[in-house]
Amino acid sequence: MLATPQVADGDAAAAADIGGAGRGATSRKYLGCKRRLARWIADSIFAVAGKPTSFIDGFCGTGAIGLEMLTRGVGRVTCVDNLRSNTLILDGLLSGADLERLRRARCYLNAMPPQSGYATRWYAGTYFTRDNCMRIDAIRPQVDLLLACGRIGPPERSALLASLLLACDRAANTVGQYDAYLKHLGRRPVEGGRHLVDSRVYEPLRLTPLRTIEAPGARVLTGDLLDLAPRIDAQIAYLDPPYTTRQYIDNYHVLENIARWQQPELYGKTLKFPRGDLKSPFSTRRGAARAIAALLDAVRARWIAVSYNSEGIVPIDDLAALARRRGPVRMLARPYPVFGRGAGVARRRSVIEYLVMIGPQR
Repeated sequence: MLATPQVADGDAAAAADIGGAGRGATSRKYLGCKRRLARWIADSIFAVAGKPTSFIDGFCGTGAIGLEMLTRGVGRVTCVDNLRSNTLILDGLLSGADLERLRRARCYLNAMPPQSGYATRWYAGTYFTRDNCMRIDAIRPQVDLLLACGRIGPPERSALLASLLLACDRAANTVGQYDAYLKHLGRRPVEGGRHLVDSRVYEPLRLTPLRTIEAPGARVLTGDLLDLAPRIDAQIAYLDPPYTTRQYIDNYHVLENIARWQQPELYGKTLKFPRGDLKSPFSTRRGAARAIAALLDAVRARWIAVSYNSEGIVPIDDLAALARRRGPVRMLARPYPVFGRGAGVARRRSVIEYLVMIGPQR
Protein backbone atom coordinates (compact mmCIF):
# COMPACT_ATOMS: atom_id res chain seq x y z
CA MET A 1 0.00 0.00 0.00
CA LEU A 2 1.33 3.44 -0.88
CA ALA A 3 1.06 6.20 1.67
CA THR A 4 1.78 9.89 1.83
CA PRO A 5 3.97 11.21 4.68
CA GLN A 6 2.06 11.59 7.93
CA VAL A 7 2.63 12.74 11.47
CA ALA A 8 3.07 9.80 13.82
CA ASP A 9 0.94 9.47 16.95
CA GLY A 10 3.00 11.40 19.54
CA ASP A 11 3.47 9.18 22.60
CA ALA A 12 1.56 6.42 20.85
CA ALA A 13 4.51 6.16 18.49
CA ALA A 14 7.14 7.88 20.59
CA ALA A 15 10.80 7.64 19.72
CA ALA A 16 12.04 5.02 22.16
CA ASP A 17 15.60 5.59 23.35
CA ILE A 18 17.35 2.25 23.08
CA GLY A 19 20.32 1.80 25.35
CA GLY A 20 20.05 5.17 27.02
CA ALA A 21 21.65 8.46 26.12
CA GLY A 22 25.18 8.89 24.90
CA ARG A 23 27.45 7.03 22.56
CA GLY A 24 25.78 4.22 20.68
CA ALA A 25 22.27 5.21 21.74
CA THR A 26 19.65 4.71 19.06
CA SER A 27 15.97 5.52 18.87
CA ARG A 28 13.01 3.95 17.17
CA LYS A 29 9.39 4.92 16.78
CA TYR A 30 7.09 2.39 18.37
CA LEU A 31 3.34 2.41 18.93
CA GLY A 32 2.42 2.65 22.60
CA CYS A 33 6.02 3.19 23.69
CA LYS A 34 6.10 4.11 27.37
CA ARG A 35 9.42 5.99 27.32
CA ARG A 36 7.85 9.33 28.19
CA LEU A 37 5.72 7.74 30.89
CA ALA A 38 8.36 5.40 32.33
CA ARG A 39 9.36 7.63 35.24
CA TRP A 40 5.73 8.23 36.27
CA ILE A 41 4.88 4.53 35.97
CA ALA A 42 7.91 3.44 38.02
CA ASP A 43 7.32 6.14 40.66
CA SER A 44 3.67 5.11 40.93
CA ILE A 45 4.44 1.41 41.24
CA PHE A 46 7.07 2.04 43.91
CA ALA A 47 4.74 4.36 45.85
CA VAL A 48 1.97 1.78 46.01
CA ALA A 49 3.83 -1.55 46.09
CA GLY A 50 7.37 -0.66 47.14
CA LYS A 51 10.59 -1.43 45.27
CA PRO A 52 10.57 -5.08 44.17
CA THR A 53 13.46 -7.50 43.88
CA SER A 54 11.77 -9.20 40.91
CA PHE A 55 9.70 -7.71 38.12
CA ILE A 56 7.91 -8.80 34.93
CA ASP A 57 7.64 -6.41 32.00
CA GLY A 58 4.83 -8.02 30.00
CA PHE A 59 4.22 -6.93 26.40
CA CYS A 60 7.59 -5.22 26.77
CA GLY A 61 7.86 -3.75 23.23
CA THR A 62 10.96 -1.54 23.35
CA GLY A 63 11.54 -2.54 26.97
CA ALA A 64 11.14 1.01 28.30
CA ILE A 65 9.66 -0.07 31.65
CA GLY A 66 11.97 -3.05 32.16
CA LEU A 67 15.00 -0.84 31.44
CA GLU A 68 13.69 1.80 33.83
CA MET A 69 13.44 -0.83 36.56
CA LEU A 70 16.97 -2.04 35.89
CA THR A 71 18.35 1.49 36.13
CA ARG A 72 16.58 1.80 39.50
CA GLY A 73 18.32 -1.26 40.86
CA VAL A 74 15.65 -3.94 40.52
CA GLY A 75 17.79 -7.06 40.47
CA ARG A 76 15.67 -9.54 38.50
CA VAL A 77 13.67 -8.32 35.51
CA THR A 78 11.92 -10.59 33.00
CA CYS A 79 10.83 -8.98 29.72
CA VAL A 80 8.30 -10.78 27.51
CA ASP A 81 7.04 -10.02 24.01
CA ASN A 82 5.63 -12.14 21.19
CA LEU A 83 7.59 -10.31 18.46
CA ARG A 84 11.10 -11.61 17.99
CA SER A 85 12.20 -8.31 16.50
CA ASN A 86 11.46 -6.62 19.84
CA THR A 87 13.08 -9.27 22.00
CA LEU A 88 16.17 -9.49 19.77
CA ILE A 89 16.81 -5.77 20.13
CA LEU A 90 16.29 -5.88 23.87
CA ASP A 91 18.37 -9.03 24.28
CA GLY A 92 21.14 -7.39 22.27
CA LEU A 93 21.27 -4.55 24.80
CA LEU A 94 21.30 -6.92 27.78
CA SER A 95 23.28 -9.83 26.34
CA GLY A 96 26.65 -9.12 27.95
CA ALA A 97 28.44 -9.49 24.60
CA ASP A 98 32.23 -9.44 24.43
CA LEU A 99 32.85 -5.91 23.16
CA GLU A 100 36.08 -6.63 21.28
CA ARG A 101 34.66 -9.69 19.56
CA LEU A 102 31.56 -7.65 18.77
CA ARG A 103 33.62 -4.79 17.33
CA ARG A 104 35.57 -7.13 15.02
CA ALA A 105 32.39 -8.82 13.80
CA ARG A 106 30.70 -5.51 13.20
CA CYS A 107 33.64 -4.20 11.14
CA TYR A 108 33.68 -7.43 9.13
CA LEU A 109 29.97 -7.25 8.39
CA ASN A 110 30.03 -3.57 7.46
CA ALA A 111 32.84 -4.28 4.97
CA MET A 112 31.01 -7.11 3.20
CA PRO A 113 30.13 -6.47 -0.46
CA PRO A 114 26.39 -6.05 -1.06
CA GLN A 115 24.58 -9.00 -2.60
CA SER A 116 21.15 -9.62 -4.05
CA GLY A 117 18.90 -12.04 -2.18
CA TYR A 118 15.63 -12.39 -0.33
CA ALA A 119 15.37 -8.81 0.96
CA THR A 120 16.27 -7.40 -2.44
CA ARG A 121 13.68 -9.56 -4.16
CA TRP A 122 10.82 -8.44 -1.93
CA TYR A 123 11.63 -5.04 -0.44
CA ALA A 124 13.77 -3.18 -3.00
CA GLY A 125 12.07 0.02 -4.07
CA THR A 126 9.33 -0.21 -1.45
CA TYR A 127 10.43 -0.30 2.19
CA PHE A 128 14.13 0.18 1.40
CA THR A 129 16.37 1.28 -1.44
CA ARG A 130 17.84 -1.51 -3.56
CA ASP A 131 21.33 -0.73 -2.23
CA ASN A 132 20.22 -1.11 1.38
CA CYS A 133 18.30 -4.30 0.60
CA MET A 134 21.54 -5.73 -0.79
CA ARG A 135 23.32 -4.75 2.42
CA ILE A 136 20.64 -6.55 4.45
CA ASP A 137 21.09 -9.63 2.23
CA ALA A 138 24.84 -9.54 2.83
CA ILE A 139 24.69 -9.04 6.60
CA ARG A 140 21.67 -10.99 7.89
CA PRO A 141 22.66 -14.56 6.89
CA GLN A 142 26.31 -13.88 7.65
CA VAL A 143 25.54 -13.22 11.31
CA ASP A 144 24.20 -16.77 11.63
CA LEU A 145 27.24 -18.13 9.77
CA LEU A 146 29.58 -16.34 12.19
CA LEU A 147 27.77 -18.04 15.06
CA ALA A 148 27.86 -21.45 13.36
CA CYS A 149 31.62 -21.29 12.81
CA GLY A 150 32.35 -20.09 16.34
CA ARG A 151 33.57 -16.58 15.55
CA ILE A 152 30.84 -15.14 17.74
CA GLY A 153 28.66 -16.53 20.52
CA PRO A 154 24.92 -16.11 21.19
CA PRO A 155 25.40 -12.79 23.05
CA GLU A 156 27.26 -11.28 20.09
CA ARG A 157 24.67 -12.64 17.67
CA SER A 158 21.88 -10.91 19.60
CA ALA A 159 23.83 -7.65 19.70
CA LEU A 160 24.63 -7.75 15.97
CA LEU A 161 21.04 -8.51 15.01
CA ALA A 162 19.85 -5.74 17.32
CA SER A 163 22.17 -3.35 15.48
CA LEU A 164 20.89 -4.61 12.13
CA LEU A 165 17.21 -4.23 13.05
CA LEU A 166 17.79 -0.72 14.37
CA ALA A 167 19.73 0.16 11.21
CA CYS A 168 16.85 -1.18 9.10
CA ASP A 169 14.36 0.85 11.10
CA ARG A 170 16.44 3.98 10.58
CA ALA A 171 16.77 3.41 6.83
CA ALA A 172 13.17 2.30 6.21
CA ASN A 173 10.98 4.26 3.82
CA THR A 174 8.17 4.63 6.36
CA VAL A 175 6.92 6.93 9.10
CA GLY A 176 7.90 4.41 11.78
CA GLN A 177 5.34 1.65 11.14
CA TYR A 178 5.27 -0.82 8.27
CA ASP A 179 1.58 -0.98 7.45
CA ALA A 180 2.55 1.11 4.41
CA TYR A 181 5.61 2.50 2.68
CA LEU A 182 6.00 6.03 1.38
CA LYS A 183 5.45 6.69 -2.28
CA HIS A 184 8.33 8.99 -3.23
CA LEU A 185 11.30 6.63 -3.01
CA GLY A 186 13.80 7.53 -5.70
CA ARG A 187 12.95 11.24 -5.60
CA ARG A 188 15.08 13.91 -3.99
CA PRO A 189 14.35 14.53 -0.30
CA VAL A 190 13.08 18.04 -1.05
CA GLU A 191 11.68 19.24 -4.36
CA GLY A 192 10.15 22.68 -4.87
CA GLY A 193 10.22 23.28 -1.14
CA ARG A 194 8.19 20.12 -0.46
CA HIS A 195 9.59 17.34 1.74
CA LEU A 196 9.03 14.10 -0.16
CA VAL A 197 11.19 11.49 1.53
CA ASP A 198 13.49 11.23 4.55
CA SER A 199 17.09 11.64 3.39
CA ARG A 200 18.15 8.83 5.75
CA VAL A 201 16.62 6.22 3.47
CA TYR A 202 19.41 6.96 0.97
CA GLU A 203 22.23 6.63 3.50
CA PRO A 204 24.15 3.32 3.33
CA LEU A 205 22.84 0.90 5.95
CA ARG A 206 25.56 0.20 8.54
CA LEU A 207 25.78 -1.53 11.89
CA THR A 208 26.61 0.92 14.67
CA PRO A 209 27.58 0.24 18.30
CA LEU A 210 24.87 -0.19 20.88
CA ARG A 211 25.14 1.16 24.37
CA THR A 212 24.77 -2.17 26.15
CA ILE A 213 23.61 -2.52 29.73
CA GLU A 214 25.18 -4.70 32.42
CA ALA A 215 22.20 -6.57 33.82
CA PRO A 216 23.03 -10.16 34.82
CA GLY A 217 19.62 -10.52 36.48
CA ALA A 218 17.68 -9.67 33.32
CA ARG A 219 16.20 -12.16 30.91
CA VAL A 220 14.21 -11.73 27.72
CA LEU A 221 11.58 -14.23 26.57
CA THR A 222 9.86 -14.47 23.20
CA GLY A 223 6.35 -15.86 23.31
CA ASP A 224 2.70 -15.43 24.16
CA LEU A 225 2.40 -13.99 27.66
CA LEU A 226 -0.83 -15.91 28.21
CA ASP A 227 1.19 -19.11 27.85
CA LEU A 228 4.31 -17.95 29.69
CA ALA A 229 2.74 -16.14 32.67
CA PRO A 230 1.98 -19.28 34.76
CA ARG A 231 5.68 -20.20 34.61
CA ILE A 232 7.09 -16.84 35.74
CA ASP A 233 7.13 -15.63 39.34
CA ALA A 234 7.76 -12.05 40.41
CA GLN A 235 6.85 -9.64 43.17
CA ILE A 236 5.40 -7.20 40.65
CA ALA A 237 4.07 -7.90 37.15
CA TYR A 238 3.61 -4.93 34.85
CA LEU A 239 1.22 -5.58 31.97
CA ASP A 240 0.91 -3.24 29.00
CA PRO A 241 -1.46 -5.05 26.62
CA PRO A 242 -2.41 -3.59 23.22
CA TYR A 243 -5.41 -1.34 23.62
CA THR A 244 -6.43 -0.65 19.99
CA THR A 245 -7.36 -2.86 17.04
CA ARG A 246 -4.02 -2.14 15.36
CA GLN A 247 -2.13 -5.43 15.41
CA TYR A 248 1.53 -4.97 16.28
CA ILE A 249 2.63 -7.69 13.87
CA ASP A 250 0.95 -5.79 11.04
CA ASN A 251 2.75 -2.60 11.97
CA TYR A 252 6.19 -4.21 12.32
CA HIS A 253 6.03 -7.18 9.94
CA VAL A 254 9.12 -6.15 7.94
CA LEU A 255 11.39 -6.04 10.99
CA GLU A 256 9.87 -9.29 12.25
CA ASN A 257 10.53 -10.97 8.90
CA ILE A 258 14.17 -9.87 8.92
CA ALA A 259 14.55 -10.97 12.54
CA ARG A 260 13.13 -14.45 11.92
CA TRP A 261 14.77 -14.84 8.48
CA GLN A 262 12.68 -17.83 7.48
CA GLN A 263 12.26 -16.24 4.04
CA PRO A 264 8.55 -16.91 3.42
CA GLU A 265 6.68 -15.84 0.31
CA LEU A 266 5.10 -12.41 0.78
CA TYR A 267 1.78 -11.20 -0.49
CA GLY A 268 -0.32 -8.09 -1.02
CA LYS A 269 0.70 -4.51 -1.64
CA THR A 270 2.20 -4.25 1.84
CA LEU A 271 4.28 -7.44 1.38
CA LYS A 272 3.28 -9.24 4.55
CA PHE A 273 4.02 -12.87 5.48
CA PRO A 274 1.52 -15.39 6.95
CA ARG A 275 1.35 -14.38 10.62
CA GLY A 276 -1.92 -15.69 12.06
CA ASP A 277 -0.08 -17.16 15.06
CA LEU A 278 1.23 -13.70 15.95
CA LYS A 279 -2.15 -11.95 16.00
CA SER A 280 -3.14 -10.77 19.46
CA PRO A 281 -6.61 -11.29 21.01
CA PHE A 282 -5.94 -8.12 23.03
CA SER A 283 -6.35 -6.16 19.77
CA THR A 284 -9.82 -7.51 18.95
CA ARG A 285 -13.05 -5.97 20.16
CA ARG A 286 -14.62 -9.35 20.80
CA GLY A 287 -11.63 -10.91 22.53
CA ALA A 288 -9.84 -8.15 24.46
CA ALA A 289 -11.81 -8.34 27.71
CA ARG A 290 -11.65 -12.15 27.81
CA ALA A 291 -7.90 -12.07 27.13
CA ILE A 292 -7.31 -9.55 29.93
CA ALA A 293 -9.36 -11.63 32.36
CA ALA A 294 -7.44 -14.79 31.44
CA LEU A 295 -4.11 -13.02 31.83
CA LEU A 296 -4.97 -11.60 35.24
CA ASP A 297 -5.87 -15.12 36.36
CA ALA A 298 -2.60 -16.54 34.96
CA VAL A 299 -0.10 -14.03 36.34
CA ARG A 300 1.87 -15.12 39.40
CA ALA A 301 2.79 -11.98 41.30
CA ARG A 302 2.05 -10.28 44.62
CA TRP A 303 1.19 -7.08 42.76
CA ILE A 304 -0.08 -6.54 39.22
CA ALA A 305 0.14 -3.18 37.47
CA VAL A 306 -1.86 -2.76 34.25
CA SER A 307 -1.33 0.14 31.84
CA TYR A 308 -4.31 1.10 29.73
CA ASN A 309 -5.48 4.10 27.78
CA SER A 310 -8.65 6.18 27.68
CA GLU A 311 -8.95 5.35 23.96
CA GLY A 312 -8.75 1.61 24.59
CA ILE A 313 -11.06 -1.11 23.32
CA VAL A 314 -12.09 -2.07 26.85
CA PRO A 315 -13.78 0.77 28.77
CA ILE A 316 -11.78 1.65 31.85
CA ASP A 317 -14.70 0.85 34.19
CA ASP A 318 -14.90 -2.63 32.68
CA LEU A 319 -11.15 -3.05 33.12
CA ALA A 320 -11.42 -2.03 36.76
CA ALA A 321 -14.21 -4.59 37.28
CA LEU A 322 -12.00 -7.32 35.79
CA ALA A 323 -9.14 -6.24 38.05
CA ARG A 324 -11.30 -6.41 41.21
CA ARG A 325 -11.87 -10.11 40.57
CA ARG A 326 -8.16 -10.58 41.27
CA GLY A 327 -7.76 -8.34 44.32
CA PRO A 328 -7.95 -4.83 45.80
CA VAL A 329 -7.63 -2.13 43.13
CA ARG A 330 -6.15 1.37 43.10
CA MET A 331 -6.55 3.51 39.98
CA LEU A 332 -3.98 6.10 38.99
CA ALA A 333 -4.28 8.39 35.97
CA ARG A 334 -2.11 10.79 34.04
CA PRO A 335 -3.26 12.98 31.12
CA TYR A 336 -0.75 13.55 28.35
CA PRO A 337 -0.83 15.09 24.87
CA VAL A 338 -0.49 13.18 21.62
CA PHE A 339 -0.55 14.28 18.01
CA GLY A 340 -2.42 12.90 15.03
CA ARG A 341 -5.06 10.32 14.39
CA GLY A 342 -4.10 8.85 11.05
CA ALA A 343 -2.53 9.76 7.75
CA GLY A 344 -1.89 13.43 7.20
CA VAL A 345 -3.50 14.48 10.50
CA ALA A 346 -1.53 16.51 13.03
CA ARG A 347 -4.19 17.53 15.51
CA ARG A 348 -3.13 17.77 19.15
CA ARG A 349 -5.37 16.01 21.63
CA SER A 350 -5.14 14.79 25.21
CA VAL A 351 -5.55 11.21 26.34
CA ILE A 352 -5.35 9.61 29.76
CA GLU A 353 -2.93 6.86 30.72
CA TYR A 354 -4.37 4.66 33.46
CA LEU A 355 -2.30 2.54 35.81
CA VAL A 356 -4.44 -0.08 37.54
CA MET A 357 -2.68 -1.44 40.64
CA ILE A 358 -4.00 -4.79 41.86
CA GLY A 359 -2.89 -6.26 45.17
CA PRO A 360 -1.36 -7.21 47.34
CA GLN A 361 -2.01 -10.91 46.82
CA ARG A 362 -1.74 -13.07 49.89
